[in-house]
Amino acid sequence: MNPFKQLLIVASTLVSSTLSFAQIPQVAATWTGLYNDEQKISLFMQQKGTDITGYSLLNGKQTNFKGKIQQTDLNHTLTLNEIGQGASVGRFILEYKGNTSPIEAQWLPTTKTVKPKFFSLNAQQCKYAKGQGEFPDASVRLLKDADLQVPLGQLQYMRNEIYARHGYAFQNKNWATTFSQYDWYMPCYTNVDTRLTQIEKENVKRLKMVEPYAKEVDWGR
Repeated sequence: MNPFKQLLIVASTLVSSTLSFAQIPQVAATWTGLYNDEQKISLFMQQKGTDITGYSLLNGKQTNFKGKIQQTDLNHTLTLNEIGQGASVGRFILEYKGNTSPIEAQWLPTTKTVKPKFFSLNAQQCKYAKGQGEFPDASVRLLKDADLQVPLGQLQYMRNEIYARHGYAFQNKNWATTFSQYDWYMPCYTNVDTRLTQIEKENVKRLKMVEPYAKEVDWGR
């Protein structure tokens, strides 16, 4: 073969490969959104070329997945297959339009005993939600007796809000649903004990100590 023609073929192949690689977007590593209009789900991804590995967090449970990103028309589709067995295992189909746009997502089960889910995800980083919530003081100063003279439900809320600010993924459905309504809350960790400050640890202790003496509802005297 003519050396010049061979050089053109090699150059053409390199350009084609470069263009193909350039078309692969770098997907943001963390996404979150309302999974079933009640609880938040977070997806954590590591990308190497077109290969995606990672895990989801829902109801305090971590489920690993792996899959690929493929170009479809002007957008890209991520197909992520969950690793494991059982009716709760399935795959995510994510329509990716860029890190600044919401992902239109669906989760499809492997069996017909669980219905599919359709939801949206937004790119969001895990970070401490400083100053957020109804009772941010519980994370910055020690609670006094006057702060603790409130109904049982409020004491429990204050205690769990400390964990929520650190991105705790609640297993309890009621608390997972309660905090899912806040934009600042993102489930990121199955355990945040080592992330709590000494003030927060002491306040959690104090809240637990007074909860047995509090009333469910504060009526009258």
